[in-house]
Amino acid sequence: MPLDNARTFHKYAIIVAGFASITCVINDSAADEIYSPNVEYREFSIEYNGSRTFDRNQNKNGAQESEAVLEAGITPRLVVEVSVASSKDPGGSSQLVGREIEGRYQFFEPGEKSLDAGLLVAYDFAAPNTAPDSLEVKLLLQKDIGKFTSTANIGFTQNVGQYSAHTGGPDYLFLWNTRYRYSAGFQPGIEVQSDLGQGHQLGSFNKQEHYVGPALYGKLFGPLPYGQAIKYQVAYLIGASDAAARSVIRALIEYEMHF
Repeated sequence: MPLDNARTFHKYAIIVAGFASITCVINDSAADEIYSPNVEYREFSIEYNGSRTFDRNQNKNGAQESEAVLEAGITPRLVVEVSVASSKDPGGSSQLVGREIEGRYQFFEPGEKSLDAGLLVAYDFAAPNTAPDSLEVKLLLQKDIGKFTSTANIGFTQNVGQYSAHTGGPDYLFLWNTRYRYSAGFQPGIEVQSDLGQGHQLGSFNKQEHYVGPALYGKLFGPLPYGQAIKYQVAYLIGASDAAARSVIRALIEYEMHF
């Protein structure tokens, strides 16, 4: 590896690793990452994502979540991920809420069918140990039309384990975004994030948490050597139902390299 390229590699690795180590302890509720079904084989990444709510009602204001993630594309169709998450309720203090292991499987090659499709399955080990664990399952769908890419995640989370009794049935989720691929570094779009709740809430819009708003995606710093990239996502979402907060900000930064 040439000396200049080695210095560049180490510079960006140190910046992102430092950022990830700091944000592991920062709390940053209602908005999730929206996953593509497509896998990048032999890609390793370090990621931080977080969200925060804003509302005049103190019971909705300042809810925060953050997650630090390591993931790797171990086969041409499978990505595995491990993460640690923390959470802060409105007016409360930050606490570790879980450790998660996740797999995402790509069903077929991009463009092979009318929709790209995959499946996400994740198991969250709750912290503290007296809280229920949870299982998450999502169908991942994606479609390119010209320079527009639309992605949908549809699924549920279900409390499981010895402390899951009387916690109710599955909590259903619908996440969607459409972005315009103007350039690698600048891809504006729109997001919809809906926590549809459990079965008895499915017919009641205002008892569910619905958010919609603008988002921006892309890569920072232009092309980096050796297949590295620093990706970002930022979304400002407005609450569209009574149960939702007035607004929520979601942000993600990811450093990736190939092995």
